[in-house]
Amino acid sequence: MNAAALPSNLPCDNGDGILIEDEVSGAVCDYMLDDSSYSLDDVGDASYILTFWNGSPKSVTDSHDREVTFYRPVERIITTNPDNSRMVIALGNLDKMVSTDECTCSGCILPRDGNDEKIAKNAWESLQIYGGGQLDDLPETNTRKEIDYETMAILKPDVVFDATWYNRGDLIEEKVGCPCVDAGAGFTFAESYEHISLMGNVLDRQEKAVGLEAYVRSKVDMIESVTSQLEDSEKPTVYFAPRGAKKGFYDSVEGRDFTRTEAVYEPLDIAGGTNVARDCTGENVNVPPEQIVAWEPDYIFVSWSSTSALGEPNGVDFVMETAELSEIPAVSNNNVYSCIYPYCRGRPLDRSLLNMMYMAKCLHPEEFRDLDLEAEGNEVYRQILGIDGVYTEMAEYQPFLKEVN
Repeated sequence: MNAAALPSNLPCDNGDGILIEDEVSGAVCDYMLDDSSYSLDDVGDASYILTFWNGSPKSVTDSHDREVTFYRPVERIITTNPDNSRMVIALGNLDKMVSTDECTCSGCILPRDGNDEKIAKNAWESLQIYGGGQLDDLPETNTRKEIDYETMAILKPDVVFDATWYNRGDLIEEKVGCPCVDAGAGFTFAESYEHISLMGNVLDRQEKAVGLEAYVRSKVDMIESVTSQLEDSEKPTVYFAPRGAKKGFYDSVEGRDFTRTEAVYEPLDIAGGTNVARDCTGENVNVPPEQIVAWEPDYIFVSWSSTSALGEPNGVDFVMETAELSEIPAVSNNNVYSCIYPYCRGRPLDRSLLNMMYMAKCLHPEEFRDLDLEAEGNEVYRQILGIDGVYTEMAEYQPFLKEVN
């Protein structure tokens, strides 16, 4: 990792009396003397380290159990996936982001419609980066498959937050010359709490992180306090199609669509459903249509990935109109619902919360008759993005969000 900071005539050699060797560790001094390109601001960096980090470098353990050491406060951030971008925003550090990935800019944080036009335009305008630009004005330094290490290095980040599943933290540190933290959310809320805590620690936003975790826990408790009282026989069986059904049963190119499911989707469990695929194994669970029929689910949720109200037929249409599925109880009883697409180059916390509440309302309408999805949805986005009215605007393009309210 490349080091950077104080010029040689400042604190580390006791030249001006601002800081002295026994107040700031030798490691901090070595780091700060390595690269003079960070000149005068580094007096402030040294003061920050002395004041907030007790004069020593700060170390965190990331999601791959890598120890990542910081020798200066984080002022310039690069994210490589929307989950980490979303958490930077939630913790109040959007103004420190200097670049990100294509999906953060193109609609994973805030949606666009089928014509690539911005939905929730007021929200887009509210998420301003340095210089007054919008989120999609950030330079893009990686796609799903490629990463521009050279441009990352030119931008001189203090940290790169990389997605856990890439497992390339050491490589980024080598090529970009700054600390890299592997971090990411998951389909369990315990993983989300770890994600919030880790990034709050890195960004010195611990108090904000504690507040966000408390909010998420309160929403989980709100639903679980009801569904945990139900007998197993009162929890309907559910088939969950998180990839939707745009290609029908199966997409030979992507290896997914209606027959791809998840063995673990905690929002569904908390909502009071019994996942019919819970005993399946493997990361990519593809099942034949005959298995779905054999499971005889009481309910089916098919994710809706289009944000255009005038777009192609949704997954519910496919399920309800497919003869092979007509005898499934969910179909014959008209218990097939759209739900929010749970991915976006990651597993967004906001979508997990919203699906949990939406599914609870669908599965147990009487128990959750007083649950106001629009109000709760707007609060979710207010907590995570700091903006009002996002859910309301999204519901104009995904009308199923209003149908069970």
